[in-house]
Amino acid sequence: MDSEIFRESLAQYATGVAVVISGAPGCYRGMTVNSFTSVSLAPPLVLFCADNQAETFQSIKQSQRFTLSILSVYQEELSQQFSLLGPQEKLFAGITTGLGINDIPYVADGLAFLDCTVHNMIRAGDHHIIVGHVDQLGRLQDHPPLIYFQSQYRHL
Repeated sequence: MDSEIFRESLAQYATGVAVVISGAPGCYRGMTVNSFTSVSLAPPLVLFCADNQAETFQSIKQSQRFTLSILSVYQEELSQQFSLLGPQEKLFAGITTGLGINDIPYVADGLAFLDCTVHNMIRAGDHHIIVGHVDQLGRLQDHPPLIYFQSQYRHL
């Protein structure tokens, strides 16, 4: 299978954009994801996919906790900031964060946040599917969502 055609075909599916953060005080890691979805209402479960080599995935494996912040149309730059490789400390520069009940920061001016503990991790090729149990959540802003479609950011 041609990986470029595979990627282009999957780009036809519009997704929301979120930031996942994990780690410990002084050593938080974060990344942008668009593979986020709900799984179950009872118990409250969500999932996303993470590259096996990502620093944030390694933090999640170690801490077994993470937050997920759903981004608004006004946070495209923040999404790009968390998708870049480089010093993780720079990712959090200029970002307003809150602290969830599991002591992991979340993006305080996003649309919503979920504070989760790992329910399950499933290896899937060069990624892991991370299923999180939602321990806390909150709706923060009332703006349109940031959308990713055909490898570009879009707005509703």
